[in-house]
Amino acid sequence: MSADVKKVYVIQDILRGAAITDTIACEDGKWSYNYTPSADILYFAFATNLQEMGSMGFIMADGKPAKVDLASGSVKGSKATEALDATMRELFAIMMQPKTQENEAKVLTAIKKAVIDNLDSNLPLVFVPMIYSEMSVGDLTAILNPEAPYYNNPAMEGAKKRLKMLNGESPRSIGRKFIDFTMEDPSGKKHSLSEWCGKGKYVLIDFWASWCGPCRGEMPNVVDCYTKYHDKGLEIIGISFDNKKEPWLKAIDELKMPWVHLSDLGGWKSEGAKVYEIQSIPANILLDGEGKIIDVDLRGPQLGARLAEIFK
Repeated sequence: MSADVKKVYVIQDILRGAAITDTIACEDGKWSYNYTPSADILYFAFATNLQEMGSMGFIMADGKPAKVDLASGSVKGSKATEALDATMRELFAIMMQPKTQENEAKVLTAIKKAVIDNLDSNLPLVFVPMIYSEMSVGDLTAILNPEAPYYNNPAMEGAKKRLKMLNGESPRSIGRKFIDFTMEDPSGKKHSLSEWCGKGKYVLIDFWASWCGPCRGEMPNVVDCYTKYHDKGLEIIGISFDNKKEPWLKAIDELKMPWVHLSDLGGWKSEGAKVYEIQSIPANILLDGEGKIIDVDLRGPQLGARLAEIFK
């Protein structure tokens, strides 16, 4: 590294944010860092320039020594550290390209490979929470080995719940009949899911809230799908996890959501959350005409592709 560089910046878990957590003084282009992190710190990023994400160096916080050369972009250390660094660099490179379905697929492929190749380390804790909703039964079964060092970490709960669901042990498991419940529409009138579900049409039960940024970000896609397929037999029932009526109604108007809306204004204690074991939103359930679950948690291009397959 150039002798002109006087500082190296340290960032813990950069995927959660890019705040600098420490700085290291450099002398003649050389530096060293010794630190014992808390158990929830999985990895470190090192950089001389925070604007050049692709030139950072990444190491796992696994207690094993690593050598980071920020000038050449070379990182040497444990198998997990080298896999983390290579994967992060690949992800940043893809992120610099246009956002397309092909590039999104490349991101998923890179992450899955890093995880599956490093099941003997804590590397899965970095990436599995990002992609478990798109993983197959086979991949999840391999990852969720009770003997794995990360198995009991709270970060794996989402993956465990998805595996349970895909194995038929959840109220959202594919092949199960929908479970009915009753809520009020914006006018205060009570409705049950059974008014629409199991009546011959495909129904998307969409769990969301006005305060949920990702939900709002996804809504234009849902609106587009409704516009394309409502006349062909698609119904959508929005189940809001709002606590207050005013922001719920305001969001429906702002986001131009022309379908059925129900809520009990119970927030995370909503009947919908309890019945279907919803612990994160956005979430959804797609039912066939008989009211059986045929898919879950379809977002972005996945939702459009699935509906196009149904209504071709």
